[in-house]
Amino acid sequence: MTDQNGHTTIMIVDDNPSNLRLLLELLHSKGYRVVAFTGGAQALAAAAENPPDLILLDIWMPQMDGFEVCRRLKADEALQDIPVLFVSALTETEDKVKAFAAGGADYVTKPFQPEEVYARVQTHLKNRSLQCRLLEQNDELEQLVAERTRELAEANHQLSEAIRLKDDFLRMISHEIRTPANGVLGMGMLMADMCPDTEDSALYNQVFAESSTRLLNLIEDATLLADTYHLTRMRQESTSFSLILGEVMASLPEIHVALHIEAVQEPFFLRGNPALLKQAMMSIVRLASFFCRDSHVVPLSGSVQDGRLCLDFPMDNLMLTSEQAADFFRIESTVRTSSLAEQMGLAPVVAEKIVSAFGGDMRFVRKDGNCGVMVVRLVGELR
Repeated sequence: MTDQNGHTTIMIVDDNPSNLRLLLELLHSKGYRVVAFTGGAQALAAAAENPPDLILLDIWMPQMDGFEVCRRLKADEALQDIPVLFVSALTETEDKVKAFAAGGADYVTKPFQPEEVYARVQTHLKNRSLQCRLLEQNDELEQLVAERTRELAEANHQLSEAIRLKDDFLRMISHEIRTPANGVLGMGMLMADMCPDTEDSALYNQVFAESSTRLLNLIEDATLLADTYHLTRMRQESTSFSLILGEVMASLPEIHVALHIEAVQEPFFLRGNPALLKQAMMSIVRLASFFCRDSHVVPLSGSVQDGRLCLDFPMDNLMLTSEQAADFFRIESTVRTSSLAEQMGLAPVVAEKIVSAFGGDMRFVRKDGNCGVMVVRLVGELR
């Protein structure tokens, strides 16, 4: 162990006084702190109390030979990383193999050359220093990772809490606004009925009816958004995409969905809540129609890849930049509220949340000019 003055400690274990003296003088002259022992048992006890940085170990010693001393060192978790350099008169390959098998890091034969011993001592001390530094860096890295993990866990908790509070607030607002909204709409209808039938009153009634519908849809969408977390816990089953698409087309007779390839009509079954998936698909088709020059025709192509139904809705009137397209489905996006699909309110956001809740994804991809494509990926299986 490096002492308080910064000296590296080397332990010598040899029952031959001449060898001990020679090694002591050599290592002392190089500035090392040296402790010496003539027996294995004393050396083990001293190492346990003050672990050295390197051990020079003889093999033939009374009571306990060097092989046994090395094996006991390597069996001790606190001492097993200390490099052991065998210094022995035994020159047979079998002895060297046995020394390395016991845990030795190197082997020098007697009579040794002081320069050779010093060179090997330097090499193993440098390796030991690098190993210790690596262990220290690993410990620092583990501490840093643990700290970052705690920070991420705390940030995730705070984010989850913020989302919960947002959902609770949205749910509360949606619930609280429903009653006064119904009252206002009810009174508005009564007042509209009391107005004389004129050209202006007909226009006012139409505006009122459209605004009423948008307001009620907005309340419903906001309520559903607040319950996004629970979407995946709702009743899920496998539902034919062709069946859902057929119901959507029947519900939107003013929009013709033009299938460009037959792959989308393969017997693909979506995974999720059928009612929510249908609602999402209706919003998707309506959304695509707003960005097509002919709003009554929505092109649709698709294919099945890796357990996903990949739908592409080409649009030739997107009129959004790449940045705006990427921002479109965020609930707080001002891009959506000023786009051609403004009258849909939160419906596009709800559709994206439903698709995501059941493992899919949905996004706009900007292309040349005002062209683009709405990409929708839905999870399920072919049958």
